[in-house]
Amino acid sequence: MARWATVIQLFSLATYVGPVVEKITEKAVEGGVNGLQWVWANLEALFDVEAELDKLRRTAKRISAILKDAEETRFIEDQTVREWLSDLKDFAFDVEDLVDEFPTVLDIAKLEKARLSPGSRKRRRPWDILPPCLTWVYRKWTISVKIKEIKEKYEEIKQRRNDFQLREGESRRRRQDSTQQTPQHSGSLRGDSLVLGLEEKKNDILKHLSQGGGVSGAPNSSQREGRSVPVVAIIGPGGIGKTTLARLVFSDEEIERSSFLKIWVGVSRDFDVCRITKEIIKSITEKSCCGLSLDLLQRKLRELVLGKKFLLVLDGLCNNDLSFWDTLQAPLMVGGEGSRVLVTARSEQVLTYMRPRPSSIIWLNELGENDSWLLFCSYAFRQAPTDHDVGREIVRRCHGLPLAIISIGGLLYSRTEEEWRSILSDIPDPEDEAHGILSTLKVSYDYLPLHLKQCFAFCSIFPNGYEFDKEELVEFWVAVGLAKPRDGRSAEYIGYKYFDSLLRWSFFQGCNGRHHQKQKYKMPGLIHELAQSVSAHECLRIENDASFSESENARYALSCNFPMELPIFQKLYQNKKLRTFILLGENGTPTKQVPRDLYTNLRCLRVLDLRRNELTELPDSIGNLIHLRYLNLLGTQIERLPESLSSLYNLQLLELGDCKKLVELPRGMSNLINLRYLGLHLDWENCRHRWSDIVMPPGLGRLTSLHTLSRFSVSSESGGGISELKGLKLRGEICISKLEIVDVRDAMEASLGTKQHLETMMLQWTNCRSPASQSGGGRDVIEQLCPNSNLKHLWIENYKGAEFPSWLGDQSMNLETLRLYGCERSERLPPVGRLRNLKRLFLEGLHTVTDLGSLSGDGNFAGFPSLEMITISNLKNLERGFELVQDEMPCLRKLVISDCSNLLQLPQLPNSLEDIEIRECPALSTLPMLSSLQQLVLTKCGLEIIESIHQFTSLSSLTISQFPRLGSITREHLQDLRSLRKLKIDHCDNFVSLSSQHLVSLETLEISQCHAFSSLAGEGLPASLKDLRLQSCGNLTSLPEEGMSASLQHLAIGGCPTLEQRCQVGGGDWHKIQHIPLREIGENSTV
Repeated sequence: MARWATVIQLFSLATYVGPVVEKITEKAVEGGVNGLQWVWANLEALFDVEAELDKLRRTAKRISAILKDAEETRFIEDQTVREWLSDLKDFAFDVEDLVDEFPTVLDIAKLEKARLSPGSRKRRRPWDILPPCLTWVYRKWTISVKIKEIKEKYEEIKQRRNDFQLREGESRRRRQDSTQQTPQHSGSLRGDSLVLGLEEKKNDILKHLSQGGGVSGAPNSSQREGRSVPVVAIIGPGGIGKTTLARLVFSDEEIERSSFLKIWVGVSRDFDVCRITKEIIKSITEKSCCGLSLDLLQRKLRELVLGKKFLLVLDGLCNNDLSFWDTLQAPLMVGGEGSRVLVTARSEQVLTYMRPRPSSIIWLNELGENDSWLLFCSYAFRQAPTDHDVGREIVRRCHGLPLAIISIGGLLYSRTEEEWRSILSDIPDPEDEAHGILSTLKVSYDYLPLHLKQCFAFCSIFPNGYEFDKEELVEFWVAVGLAKPRDGRSAEYIGYKYFDSLLRWSFFQGCNGRHHQKQKYKMPGLIHELAQSVSAHECLRIENDASFSESENARYALSCNFPMELPIFQKLYQNKKLRTFILLGENGTPTKQVPRDLYTNLRCLRVLDLRRNELTELPDSIGNLIHLRYLNLLGTQIERLPESLSSLYNLQLLELGDCKKLVELPRGMSNLINLRYLGLHLDWENCRHRWSDIVMPPGLGRLTSLHTLSRFSVSSESGGGISELKGLKLRGEICISKLEIVDVRDAMEASLGTKQHLETMMLQWTNCRSPASQSGGGRDVIEQLCPNSNLKHLWIENYKGAEFPSWLGDQSMNLETLRLYGCERSERLPPVGRLRNLKRLFLEGLHTVTDLGSLSGDGNFAGFPSLEMITISNLKNLERGFELVQDEMPCLRKLVISDCSNLLQLPQLPNSLEDIEIRECPALSTLPMLSSLQQLVLTKCGLEIIESIHQFTSLSSLTISQFPRLGSITREHLQDLRSLRKLKIDHCDNFVSLSSQHLVSLETLEISQCHAFSSLAGEGLPASLKDLRLQSCGNLTSLPEEGMSASLQHLAIGGCPTLEQRCQVGGGDWHKIQHIPLREIGENSTV
């Protein structure tokens, strides 16, 4: 067997070095003396690789100067010159790749040497029998061949250059020293200049939104012709301010006070019903919903908006074919009264499909001369002049479009009179029909510094309307080399500066979202068109097979809303020099498999983004991507990563967040010395569904550039201890698990207190049988894990000590969120009332705690000055709640108590409380008086607690659930609840009757799983009722004889067989419900 193994190794060796030996032998034999000279020259080249690369670096700098000079010339009409410049730029990319490859090969060689060192247990490959020097010769040979090829290419380009008379620094420059200038606005004149002329329009829209009626309103004439969601449309040309106006409306205080469910969706791209429905759902739930059919998506959306008054903004409709509008709006028609859709569009063609009333169409026209001038002045001057002839002429050439005025105004800020005149000469006259608004906007682009031009052009890779994170885009720029370290600043810092400059210059704009959502950005529609026009053939966007055309010079490619199949990948491979490939599976149809040959065909990739695709594995060939800086596998189904990933020495970012099946990382990851970000994101708000521990590689402490490490699972093997964290300058979040195997010395060496940029931390114990847990429960260990005082969010899970660490109640801590979970042996809670910034407190699974008195500390001062929310869950032995002193918890808004079976009573709580949920507390029989309480949920508590509800006179929502002995809710219970708008009663088996006629504000009544409930009769339902839902009340056989209120807009009946039969057309109760606009009877829904 040993003999056969040797034969196999020799065969593999021949395959490995065969091409080199064959080439040398062929030249030597066939060429005679000349052949030997060729062999000698090529062998000599092996020793000159470093020197030749230095020459190429110098050449690349000269090329950069030529390209920069050409960019500043701007007006190159000769097609031959443009092609030559394109070849030169392509050559510069090739040089950069080659210069990048050589040090990577050096690193690979060093690793190979270490891997094959005596005692190494790494698996050996067949060609490992080669001496290291021969392997090194082979690697240098391949690079020397590439150097020769690239030099020959350069000589050909240089030969063509002499024909064009283009020299570094000799072109006619139109902007002298403005290369580093970025727009800086004092803000003294801007104020509300962004909304010049829009205030009146905003008020008109608000008036339409506040008018009565809507999808749940009484049918009007238009609804009788064809019921639809009322639409308000903003129509106008690109750059006129449609999105700005919609944003003003969306964020107006009046809209906030009107209790709209606010939804903002950027449409822009093709009007795809499935995609837009997903976007609407995501805007509401803040969660993606991939893989669902349109039918399931519409059902989900219907549930989300049922009975709710919403404002849906569809921004940037640019497709004239909106024949699918009726399909999109179908689930929206169950929304509450006053619901509206606000759309922005360039073409009035949308009006044909969306059918807004004529009075609900807002036409935006070009700004008048005076408004244009005022807007321009707010961006172009420190102090507005009384007049300025050049400025007036520039404004005239901006077509009255705010986007152009703002862009050009920002460009002119702080420039000289001479520069103003030069820029004026570049702006086409609006009378010249050959030049449109894009030509005007391009002037702003032309005067950008080169580095900003390159960053902006990269953004054309995104589809129109695509919303991106600032951090995400900067990471792309860094990975492809558009943002580089400078003047002692990191590449990320430089990238953020570039981003801010483009934002100030109006090339980007912020997107609307909920106040707690991360800020997103996009390019305005016209700006996106500009980006496409200036990026030439460098960017590919794959949205369908028809739109995909290859380009040899393409460097960046993105595919979205389109499942990539093998033929499309094969077409993509023709773009061998791609540096970026982004395959978005988030909102479109996810790609199930990426071909293995992608990693051998696209070897120049620096960015590979496969997020949210249904990938289950990553092949070994990923190791071919030696230039790779950015790898995003967010939300994929991958379980393990190949060991070859450990050879990607240039990798800076590895995103593995939401990879729920991932169980192990490659053991050699400590070789990735340039890695800055290892994303293993935790859902801190829903951690009960968190993933199992990931087997971590040893030696992560060697990754001194690492600043983000979301999870670290402690290991007992060498290089796996918590002390590996000592030298890492971590920021963001980290979960440290398996702390039961940590000793005091290792905990001290972790130096968590020095990590001032960490914001969120989880300390997790998992094995209660370990020695650390048996001896003091880890009390000494946790004492040494004191975080920096800058920490904002802390979760301690499954800690087994009897006492919490002394630092947890230290007033110097700036904690805003604290979760104590599963700390079963801790009898006394820490005095966290001293934490002045604490806003949210979660106490869960603390089985030995009997009272909460220790939370406030010694009681000498009012504790919890900032606390807004408390959740108390599964405290089995808790008998008493807080012992509050005067003015304690002044900001408390929400209290949740669940599964506390021995809790007998609550103390007097602060009047600031607005929301209380009490679940599964059978011994709790009373609630304290709270004059400001607005929402109350009672589930599975003592029956006597129902007697307390009458005192909450400000209550607007009441839920009563799982009270099996509750027979009725009487007038005495409810008559004082004059503000109650929603009442829900469910799973009360013996519940028979409800006296609700005194609830004068009641709008929604839901009774479900109350099998004994038999009648809605009595004194009748409230006249204010709009929404009635009856589910699984089998004894309910008829509706009240007096019928349903005329105000009722929605009726849902299910699981009530007899009643459902009577409510069919022609049934005994049909005449009582036929006037209701929206009826859901059984499985049938009628609008």
